[in-house]
Amino acid sequence: MIVRVFKAGISRGESPVNYLMSDRDHTGQKRAVAPEVLEGSPDLTIAVINNIQRKHKYVSGAIAFRDNEQPTRDQMHEVIRSFKKTVCPGLAPEHFNSLFVLHRDKGNTEIHFVVPMVEMTTGKRMNIHPPGKQNIKLYEAFTQVTNHQLGYAQVVPDPLKLALSDFERHTPEGSKDRSNKLYLHKRLTRAIRTGQVANRDQLCDFLSEQYGVEVTRKGRDYISMKFPGAAKAKRFRGPLYNADANYAELAISARDAKQDHRLSVTEFQQSRTTLGQLVEVRRQFNVKAYLSPRVLRSHRFKAARERQTYKPITTNRKETSNMKSQFTAIKLIARQTLQEARAVHATRPTTWTTRDKAAVIGSMHSMREQAIHGSDTPSDSGVFSDIVAAIGEVQSNINAATADVNSAKTPKQRAEAERRLAKLMEQRSRLQIQLGQAKIHQLNSLSGMRGN
Repeated sequence: MIVRVFKAGISRGESPVNYLMSDRDHTGQKRAVAPEVLEGSPDLTIAVINNIQRKHKYVSGAIAFRDNEQPTRDQMHEVIRSFKKTVCPGLAPEHFNSLFVLHRDKGNTEIHFVVPMVEMTTGKRMNIHPPGKQNIKLYEAFTQVTNHQLGYAQVVPDPLKLALSDFERHTPEGSKDRSNKLYLHKRLTRAIRTGQVANRDQLCDFLSEQYGVEVTRKGRDYISMKFPGAAKAKRFRGPLYNADANYAELAISARDAKQDHRLSVTEFQQSRTTLGQLVEVRRQFNVKAYLSPRVLRSHRFKAARERQTYKPITTNRKETSNMKSQFTAIKLIARQTLQEARAVHATRPTTWTTRDKAAVIGSMHSMREQAIHGSDTPSDSGVFSDIVAAIGEVQSNINAATADVNSAKTPKQRAEAERRLAKLMEQRSRLQIQLGQAKIHQLNSLSGMRGN
């Protein structure tokens, strides 16, 4: 078993979810076995992803088992549970969304997953696969511990394996490049195993003499080659293309990698300890980022602020009037948004009619126009506290809707709760935008007055 994370995550939610649920694979061929949802809701995951306004919206990947590894249904659910506790430690189910779909059309077992990059109660960015060596070690330790617990052989990377891009592995357009690369790479590894090639310089000469391949560039960890008659060079990556590669050692390691390797008792204890330490570091981060009260200003920033000197603020009646007008418009839109959120929450025990849906959608469009073009309708003061209070109320409704999704007894009840949750999340996002706009207006106004 191994966990693979794909290089994706910037599209709308329909793209990854529809692929996981489709009866056809990435080549367009009909799957021999239909996908099966093991955990989560495809519609809810789409709604959560589409509600994220940032560029990077989700993490997707697969927990892939070898052909001879046949986990039971209970084991698959246990792997999912353990995976979530590893990548999202300290967070309860209401804090993040995830979807796990079983694929068996390739002959082996693959549990594909999609996790939106958002913490549900705060709206903050949450990434289960952040960059850095520590994250790679976390996934490696999880793989080692899980394989040992399931009685599977450990994953030992082939040091002579060619590194392929996602484009080459998963797209019909990249299949030609993949085929040509694998053809040549196979012959190069054979020459290394038989001792014909002892280092990278000899490898480059071998390419030119035996296959007429032109080496156009040598990088620290790659070689660029141009096939005869080709217009562009292709970049080859992998351990054997590194500048400091020792081919004799690589050949020995490649032979050993073909043997089943299982952890000893000591090795397993070390891997489990490493995993526990890395999970604890991530848990502490999650608690601080999502579960702890936000500290607005530290003593250090407070002291620095007290040392600063500002120009006297002169009051400009016209600017003050414009600022009040902008605040009243934002506050009115936020109030209407909260009213719509309450209307959504009030539908929990009943089913919406077509007229109700049309009325809410129409009102949402009206609020969107107001948010874009502004409004001159007056209202009272206290815009920040009112919007923050409204966000809190909507968040409470979101928590209730999430509980309804998890406790739904029929598909109809679940679908109804998921639609309600998606609408409430949209309302929360709109309120958060209004709060941000109010703060920007205030900062711009204060900055303009200081400049005078």
